[in-house]
Amino acid sequence: MPRLLVTLVVSLGLLSACALSPQVLDIYPQAHVSGPAYGQGRQIDIQVVDQRTSQILGSRGGVYDASSTITINNNLADAVLVTAQDALQQLGFNGNSSAQPAQMIIHIEQLAYDTKQKNLIYYVDLAATLKVTTIIAGNIHEGNYKTQGNHQFGQAPDAAKNASILNKLLSNTIDRAFSDPNLAKFMLNH
Repeated sequence: MPRLLVTLVVSLGLLSACALSPQVLDIYPQAHVSGPAYGQGRQIDIQVVDQRTSQILGSRGGVYDASSTITINNNLADAVLVTAQDALQQLGFNGNSSAQPAQMIIHIEQLAYDTKQKNLIYYVDLAATLKVTTIIAGNIHEGNYKTQGNHQFGQAPDAAKNASILNKLLSNTIDRAFSDPNLAKFMLNH
C-alpha cells in the first residue's frame, strides 16, 4: 500500500509539472522597412481591420492544453496601425505632395501560435498573415504577406519570450508588405 501511495504522489507531481498557465501578452510590432522612399510626400489614409475571430492565438501545450492559452491583451488593430503609420513615414508618405491621395486597408487574417512537446523539447510554430489593399483613384493593388517562424526551447517559453517572438514575426510581416517592390511600383505609377 505505501508503494502505491508513493507512486500516486510522484505521478501527480509529474502531471502538475507539465501543466502550463495561460499567458496574456501585449503585441506591439516595430517597423524597419528597407528600400527606396517611394512615398514622395503622398498622402495616404490607412485603416486596419482585424479579421481574426478570437484574441486567443493558440495554446502553450502541456497536460491542460485547452486552458493553457496565449491571448492578446491589447488591441491588435491599433498596434498594427501605429506600426504601419511609422512604416509609411519611413517611406516618405507625409501628405505634402499634390499627388492623388491613396487609401490603404490592412487586413489581419492570422496570428497563430502552436506548441508541440517531444523528448522534453518545446517546438513552437508561429504564423502571421496580412492582406494589404491599396487604392489610388479607383486603381487597386492587393498584396498577401505570410510569415512563419519555428522555435525550439528546452522549457516552455515565458510570457516575455513569447511576446518577443510574436512581435518579431509580426514586425517582419509588416516590413515585407511595405518593402514589396510591386507596391512601390503601383504607387509610383498611379
